[in-house]
Amino acid sequence: MSPTDRQLDDLDRRVLALLAADGRASMAELGRAVGLSRTAVLARVQRLEREGVIGGYHAEVVLPGYEAAHRARVGIVIRTPDVAGYVRRLSTLPGVTGIETVTGEYDLMVLVTASSAGELDAVLDGVQGWRETVRTTTWVVLTRYR
Repeated sequence: MSPTDRQLDDLDRRVLALLAADGRASMAELGRAVGLSRTAVLARVQRLEREGVIGGYHAEVVLPGYEAAHRARVGIVIRTPDVAGYVRRLSTLPGVTGIETVTGEYDLMVLVTASSAGELDAVLDGVQGWRETVRTTTWVVLTRYR
């Protein structure tokens, strides 16, 4: 059963919110927070993983001495029948830390981090030079709250 075929109940939503806030929370902590045993919450989390509702966990890494001075969201309009190939090529670029397909005016929304404006500009110039790229719009992040 795919995640879109199944309705999430209130407990699912509460567990998901807790995991989104702290992906390292233990099953015991999650269970206490939602009123389930460790075993019951583990079974629920494993089901959500199997169904694709939980697609994975990640670590937010900040290397010592490295602060990404520039962070930008880039909306990209593309024209290609091979979207997966375009995304694979995009994911190899330095500083590309997230790629999402989106609805609306853009086909892709990309998160780019760079240590300098020149580094960010080089990534954007590269993407704009690809024949499949119709246009890009960049929003530089000024403040990140979370």
